[in-house]
Amino acid sequence: MQQVLQEHRSGETVVRSVPTPRCSPGGVLVRNSFSAISSGTERARVRLSQKSLLGKAHERPDLVREVVARARRDGVKATMHAVQRRLSQEVAVGYSCAGTVVEVGERARDLQPGDRVACAGATASHAEFVTVPANLCVRVPDGVPLQSAAITTIGAVALHAIRLAEVDVGSRVAVIGCGLVGQLALRLLRAAGSETFALDIDPRRVEQARAGGADHASVIRPDVAQEVRARVAGVDAVVVAATAASNLPLLLAADIARDRAAIVLVGTVPIDFPRASMYDKELRFRVSRSYGPGRYDAEYEERGLDYPIGYVRWTERRNMEAVLRLQAQGLVSLEDLVEVVPARDAPLAYARLAGNGQTLPRGALVLAYGGENGTAAAGNGGLVGLPQTTLEAVTRRNGTARRSAAKVGTGRSQVRVGLIGPGGFAGRMLIPALEEAGATLVSVGGGTGPSAAAAERNGAFQRVADDASAVIADPDVDAVVIATRHVDHAALVIEALSAAKHVFCEKPLALTSDELDAVMQAERQAPGTLQVGFNRRFSPLLHEMASFLDMPGEPMILSYRVSAGRLPQDHWTHDLTQGGGRILGEACHFVDALTFLIGHPVAEVYAATPGSGSRALQADDDVVVSMRFTDRSVASLLYVAAGSPRVAKERLEGFSGSRAAVLEDYRALDLYNAARHDRRRPRAQEKG
Repeated sequence: MQQVLQEHRSGETVVRSVPTPRCSPGGVLVRNSFSAISSGTERARVRLSQKSLLGKAHERPDLVREVVARARRDGVKATMHAVQRRLSQEVAVGYSCAGTVVEVGERARDLQPGDRVACAGATASHAEFVTVPANLCVRVPDGVPLQSAAITTIGAVALHAIRLAEVDVGSRVAVIGCGLVGQLALRLLRAAGSETFALDIDPRRVEQARAGGADHASVIRPDVAQEVRARVAGVDAVVVAATAASNLPLLLAADIARDRAAIVLVGTVPIDFPRASMYDKELRFRVSRSYGPGRYDAEYEERGLDYPIGYVRWTERRNMEAVLRLQAQGLVSLEDLVEVVPARDAPLAYARLAGNGQTLPRGALVLAYGGENGTAAAGNGGLVGLPQTTLEAVTRRNGTARRSAAKVGTGRSQVRVGLIGPGGFAGRMLIPALEEAGATLVSVGGGTGPSAAAAERNGAFQRVADDASAVIADPDVDAVVIATRHVDHAALVIEALSAAKHVFCEKPLALTSDELDAVMQAERQAPGTLQVGFNRRFSPLLHEMASFLDMPGEPMILSYRVSAGRLPQDHWTHDLTQGGGRILGEACHFVDALTFLIGHPVAEVYAATPGSGSRALQADDDVVVSMRFTDRSVASLLYVAAGSPRVAKERLEGFSGSRAAVLEDYRALDLYNAARHDRRRPRAQEKG
């Protein structure tokens, strides 16, 4: 299929051929008819992308701090490589679209193929096909055209801000900033029985608001507050939907608000009020977060757990449904806010966003892909003149029988590799290592469409596969490298081994005992080899440490401290179903290193966590593991997320007989015996 992508470095918008996404168990696969370009959110993204590195740093100081911290931890060279790779990436754009359901996941029970739907979220992008979680997908009522439904998500943004203002029938509400969100807010307020005041610095937008039904509309001038107060003593609420470099919109909001009124910020404005302006009127100020409760909650958005309506009346999905219902009832009309352009002209549409006020759209630019009037609007109905992917093609690919390779190739000078999961780690570590080893990189798939296409486009791989199964079934692939989220590892390993492939799987191999048993059974029956990405055991420094401490008849005593650092609370590694938690997800790495050093099986294990008094830490972010091995050796692993990021990430101490060794973050190895002290310091960190 074709998808609109944007490059981080230059802000350039391109249309690429990428694999069609697979339907997720809790979502739906939708064939897009239209997708909306938000003139506010996406314009800001384009402008940031087009800034120089210095300009980007000024706009995002948080990212600068992250880069500095990483440079201290990983070194300047590795950090610069990671930054350059990030800047060269092309990312999916768009978050509001409408189309027709093609396929329904097993847990998305209230939708069915053929339904017309409006979609929201990061996966509701500018592409011919999108896969969207069920809670971010709503049916479009009869009579509502899909081109209008395509801006439903943006309408929900406006509606959520209105709800936060707690306005009632007859309330007087001012909207400062009459861009797309502001225009939508004004129309929704009118439908709710409010008296509306539209304020903007652009006379064209003010006139558009007046034509759209605003009761009062004024260009912002020095005396505009007096003009509003000449009509009413003060408004009950102000929705600030403006984007500005100063706090003037907020000062104006406080000026025109009545005593104890509400101010809701849905735009991007510096939050800076003089205390007197808030105190004298005892104003309420709130910042609206996206399109309603459920946003940024993985349990709601990704796993489909809805909030009970008795406790949370207006979730993001119910807000979307309300916007569509108001259109179906004829209370809100949005057709004049939509400007349809062919999807193949997406680069030109984005160029308009980056231009001056004369080129900016008066509403939403909506890309047309074909289907329900989209074909006529988009000319040939496809993107960039390429053949449009058909429903038949999607169904056929998803239903294709998996081919099994005859036997693992032997006797070749180069191993032919297929990669499943071309994400950040694979691009940063695995692909360069495979290239350095002289492997032939044949097929890539199983990640997001853009990431797989980028791996092929950058010359690393010969072709992009439709999905993970297609990589495994490729007869030209001898070995499969698996670098997906942890939840998929065991099933993909079994599938690849059953197809007579060699398999390299990043840690962990499995998330449950049953999965591990199934993997080991498949490995015993398969002709291929299975290797797990425990790279520490291949570090030259660890090898030297093992040889130094290996004294006949003497057990080893090891202490391994890992300062892992914190992850965001909502990081997928913390999700027990997706990542298995940090003990399974990463700490297993260091258990393997200890087992390699000692060279004997573990006989007993004891582990304890302190629990967490801080919500910033998960229960298994900190753990102490004590192990006794069959040769009487003992080892302790201290895996912690707490503490300062300035501490070296790893420190391993070992003792055996009269010898001792200290490995400091794989940058230096100190060896001690009764007579001398030797130090090994490689030029670069050697983690294996």
